[in-house]
Amino acid sequence: MSKAYRGVLKARISKLYGGDVTVAKARKLKSRKDATPRDKQLANWFINMQTNRPSVNKKKADPKVGTGKKPKGSGRRLYTDENPKDTVSIKFATVSDARKTIAKVMNINKPYARKIQILTVLEQRAEVMGKMQQARLARAAKKKLKAANEKSSPKKQSPMKKQKGGGTKKVCLPAAKIRSMSKAERDKIVRAKRSAGAKGKYKRSSKTNVKGARKKGATLRDWFKKEDWRQVSNPSKKCGEK
Repeated sequence: MSKAYRGVLKARISKLYGGDVTVAKARKLKSRKDATPRDKQLANWFINMQTNRPSVNKKKADPKVGTGKKPKGSGRRLYTDENPKDTVSIKFATVSDARKTIAKVMNINKPYARKIQILTVLEQRAEVMGKMQQARLARAAKKKLKAANEKSSPKKQSPMKKQKGGGTKKVCLPAAKIRSMSKAERDKIVRAKRSAGAKGKYKRSSKTNVKGARKKGATLRDWFKKEDWRQVSNPSKKCGEK
């Protein structure tokens, strides 16, 4: 479509004004008294194409307030120009300079993340300059700072993950087996199951396993159709009932 537009417009401009199509000629064309709707349409299309085209060489102006990231093509120096009032001078020409800078950073009234940032700059610049001892001092200071931060604000322990199917406090057995058990026996396995469920465990202690709950050779079909599994804590309810 653009090639077709350009070809028609070029022919029209060439006939009226000669030479290449320019924005000035397009504006001149659309302002003619005898300009047709087609002339205006073509002229507007060309003007919009030229005036709204992003400039390849145009650079975005640096933001007035630092963003924490160096804008592309910017001369801004990260860490120093972001907030001049927050700038912390660093020296590392000698080992003594590096030690003094590190001591200043460790005692300065700045947030933990800011201190790590400054020490990282010191470490990186020292490495670039080939001052490896100063870089090692900066790394050691960062390690010390991190350890102190972790000690002062220990990580919250994540809640214990429950196993799949774990956490249930319900225990079921065949109805016939439940009828054969004493109340004390039933209460014992119910307590054991509830204790295991509260800890997110799938199974209760093996010490509370019930012998003879199922006949030898019983199948899954027997489990569903013959054994009539019930809740030990309330035998009136089937195993799957709430």
